[in-house]
Amino acid sequence: MAVSGKAFEEHFKEGWKKSFPEGDILRLYDVTSGYVNISNVSDFICYSYPNMFYIECKVHKGASIPFDKISQYPKLLEKSNIYGIRAGVLLYLYEKFRVFYIPATTIQQLKADGKKSVGIKAFDEGYNIIEIPSTKLRVFMDSDYSVLQNLNEGD
Repeated sequence: MAVSGKAFEEHFKEGWKKSFPEGDILRLYDVTSGYVNISNVSDFICYSYPNMFYIECKVHKGASIPFDKISQYPKLLEKSNIYGIRAGVLLYLYEKFRVFYIPATTIQQLKADGKKSVGIKAFDEGYNIIEIPSTKLRVFMDSDYSVLQNLNEGD
């Protein structure tokens, strides 16, 4: 059963609010109307003192996602160089019922190492990827995003 990316984004938004009741989350306007050269840095800008997060949500079948499916990577990487900002991809591998946060800097390292995708194998190999503690629901996961509060600078 395929899982809608839009539905996952809504589920993430609710999970963020639950994990960070004193924080904030903003869904950026979705540029899907076909305008050339217009794109957002991420799906969400989130805040939990003292960090700001740029988070791109991705849903993928299988155990990994190819880098060419993460078009926001260059913009996320730019943001990751700013003090106090965390920028990365939240990946839900719906067939495996696992949720990961992949910092843009980790994608940079994976690419430098000649990898073509990111997922469970990269996590198992010890790359800087955070598995989000989650409990399986019918379609999605009940996830605790508070682990993202402990990210290091540049993650």
